[in-house]
Amino acid sequence: MRPTIEESHFHARGGTALFPRPIFLACIFAVLASSLLIDLVPRHAPGLLRFEHSMGDVRTALFSDRWPSQHPHVAIVGITDQTLDAYKTRLPIDRALLARLVDALDDIGAKVIGIDLLFIRTAPADNEDKLFEAVRRAKAKIVLAAADERLGLTQPQIERQREFLAKAGRPAGYINLATERDWVVRFKALPAPNSAYPKSFAELVAEAAGYPARQTHRRIAWLREPRDGSETFLDVPAETLLGPVGDPAVKALRDGLKDKIVILGGLFPDLDQHVTPLSARTNERTAGAVVHSQIVAELIDGRSISQIEVDFLVLRLGLALLAAFGFLIGWRYRLKRQGILLGSLATVAILAVDTIAFWQWRIILPIVLALLAWFMGEFAGHNLGRWLGHRPERSMWFGK
Repeated sequence: MRPTIEESHFHARGGTALFPRPIFLACIFAVLASSLLIDLVPRHAPGLLRFEHSMGDVRTALFSDRWPSQHPHVAIVGITDQTLDAYKTRLPIDRALLARLVDALDDIGAKVIGIDLLFIRTAPADNEDKLFEAVRRAKAKIVLAAADERLGLTQPQIERQREFLAKAGRPAGYINLATERDWVVRFKALPAPNSAYPKSFAELVAEAAGYPARQTHRRIAWLREPRDGSETFLDVPAETLLGPVGDPAVKALRDGLKDKIVILGGLFPDLDQHVTPLSARTNERTAGAVVHSQIVAELIDGRSISQIEVDFLVLRLGLALLAAFGFLIGWRYRLKRQGILLGSLATVAILAVDTIAFWQWRIILPIVLALLAWFMGEFAGHNLGRWLGHRPERSMWFGK
């Protein structure tokens, strides 16, 4: 059999290796590669992290939890433009209307009423007094939403909100939707340091319903549409809630709100709309009240999604092992065509492990960084091996 060009090249060099043992080289390269991927890439190549997030969105949209039917404990009452047809102003929402809605939900027997609206605008005093009275006399537990220091309110707006919440006399939590640079909401915002609102709106709603709301994971554990094709949460238009009680359709919807956690908020097409991982591919918008309903449902269901952060030691070790293994594989098959096939198989294996980790254990792995670690290692091992390795006839793969 005639020798290959690569074999002839190594024979011509006298049959000796400049570096006969690649394991030491692999270890050095693994440390450098993991440091590069963790310490420099997030800071200087944010585009790769956006791609990482996009990959996570795909997993979330395909494999997130889903109920057989609508969520049994959380519902939404939405104030829409149709609700406000008979009112002179759109914002601030008429306080007398809100008072009627609170009274209606309390009469129905809602367990908790979470008012997902910000009270930072001046409203007619008489109507506001009606809302205060409705909130104070309600037998249901009521939680109010608040804007914390990060929303950039003016000083008059801050004072207005503080005054309203003090008069309402009900607990208030900060709205905790964390929007990323690509405008997708994936995470729950942590409390601001030394904030007047140490707990989030969703946490307080869950606690009011009797659930221990410990936010141990930042990612939102989204619910996909139920298996029966219904909406994730019972969604009752506010105007329907105030409709004639004798109407069978109205009565059925009102009965569906009994003993539930109800999020009362605005469902306007141009206000408080967000892209979520469930809609990132279609770029559809989801109302903030719906996102808060998702967070509340996550807390009371006890669901969560874990993410291996870039500052975790286990991530640094995992990337180092991938880079080292890729380096040794590249070194071993530097003169053979199987190297391309093995690289493809490694890619499939990494993607499979990532998919199974999310599907079975709801863990999001850094798939982009893992693939980069493998290919960097394989590329370096392949090229350094051709320069420093033994002649191809040597049998021990770890000594080539």
